[in-house]
Amino acid sequence: MKLGRAHAINPAAIINQIDRMGVGAVPIIVLMSAIVGAIIAQQGAFQLRYFGAEIFVVDLVGILILRELGVLMTAIMIAGRSGSAITAEIGSMKMREEVDALTVIGLNPVGVLVFPRLVALMVAVPCLTIVANFAALGGAMLIAWLYSGIPPEAFIDRLRDSIDLSTIFAGLIKAPFMALIVGIIASIEGMKVGGSAESLGGHVTASVVKAIFVVIVVDGMFAIFYAAIDF
Repeated sequence: MKLGRAHAINPAAIINQIDRMGVGAVPIIVLMSAIVGAIIAQQGAFQLRYFGAEIFVVDLVGILILRELGVLMTAIMIAGRSGSAITAEIGSMKMREEVDALTVIGLNPVGVLVFPRLVALMVAVPCLTIVANFAALGGAMLIAWLYSGIPPEAFIDRLRDSIDLSTIFAGLIKAPFMALIVGIIASIEGMKVGGSAESLGGHVTASVVKAIFVVIVVDGMFAIFYAAIDF
């Protein structure tokens, strides 16, 4: 689909980026989320054991993962994995003057290089957040079973009672915003790259650091906003 030479939209490029940023990130997202979910469940159960309230570890894990940690961990991992790749790819093209060449032949560099990556992130991050939520809850369920003797059936029943749709959507709503933040910061840093390898390395580092910082700040702002509207 071509909307004039200056505004070329390439569906194949978007699908390729979704495959790289989304499908390629699934194993590390699953592993990291399962481990974090297991750690939260173990530490929560250890503390709640003193009060004879180990079953409440399900409430703790469910709300914490679905509202906050699932999307936050995913966004941080994507900032480190895909954000750095976006900056490196665009930056290396800038160094080799390929970005200028696109302009010369009448193509918009933002439309060709940035837009497919932003769209891919907007699709991939919400999907990866769902995967992260399931993986973290799975890790927590396993630890609750082995460490506290809470069988999976009891875990699921308690989880169903402690969360509702608003808990799930409170986390998922953040995902597209996180994707935009990571993609925009990574693309801007890539476009700033000069003609040296040192410049490329510096901007890749700046891209990851800025994206993670802004993602955490935005997550905090969402938490304040949710509290204000009692969501």
